[in-house]
Amino acid sequence: MTTRTMGPVSGWRWFKNAVNLGGSNPKAIFGGAALLALVIFVVAVVMSLAVGLVAPDGGTAQFALSMAISLPLLVLMGALLVGYLRVIDAVENGRPATATQIFSGFADTGTWLRAIVILLALALLQYALIGGLVALVAPEAGRWYLDNMAATADPAAQVAVPAGFGRAFAVTMVVGVLVYAAQAIGLGQVALRGKATGAALADGLTGALRNALPLALLLLVAMVAMFIVALVVGVLVMLFTALGAGSGMLLVLGIVIGVPVYLLLVVVMIVVSCGVMYSIWRDVCAVDGDAHDGDDRHVVA
Repeated sequence: MTTRTMGPVSGWRWFKNAVNLGGSNPKAIFGGAALLALVIFVVAVVMSLAVGLVAPDGGTAQFALSMAISLPLLVLMGALLVGYLRVIDAVENGRPATATQIFSGFADTGTWLRAIVILLALALLQYALIGGLVALVAPEAGRWYLDNMAATADPAAQVAVPAGFGRAFAVTMVVGVLVYAAQAIGLGQVALRGKATGAALADGLTGALRNALPLALLLLVAMVAMFIVALVVGVLVMLFTALGAGSGMLLVLGIVIGVPVYLLLVVVMIVVSCGVMYSIWRDVCAVDGDAHDGDDRHVVA
């Protein structure tokens, strides 16, 4: 396998590249993201309705059934990510691309199956790491989470946030960004280089661990960006709520404006998230030979 260690500032560059993604072909990039969001939304709604009809009231049984039927969503996401990464790769390299090419992953059964295995393996690893580390450094937070899952049918019975919540949150964020990078590298190797599952997983895990510093910066930048977006959305919601309190027409106008803005925000988040994945894969797996200022690259065979 071949991965390389990037300099700490690479985390900022990955985010910046993702924000600038699609300038040469916005129809393919944003149209593909919109189609991906639409498909996932429709399937998620259907499954949620199924859970509501089949699952009994109460936390444990409903949670177990919800987790069980989330598997088709993961399978669907594997195929769509293969297609969308190929759309991004085509756009970034000046090749023709269309939004509907996100469905190309369904026709490539071998790659689709390898992508699903990678997503499943890394999802299980993420759950195991978070569960084990939280139990080790913040067991009270783990008990709080389980108690709240059991109390979902009665919100008034939910337990207050424990003292170890901050440690548990930090563990979740760190493990999450490392697994995210491993997914980016692994899926890139499978979808864009045709690598075998084992080799792609090995590249993903080693590449993520070797780039902990730029990933830490990426996590910080992403959290700041999410805070700013949440702040702006919160202000807009309060503004429209205040305006709508005195006029039903203004409330309707707020909904008419707010829903498209929300949908646009979802599409932009998909574009940025997948764009960061592509940038991580491209840099860590030495796809091109261009040097970037401030990077310290070490090739590992």
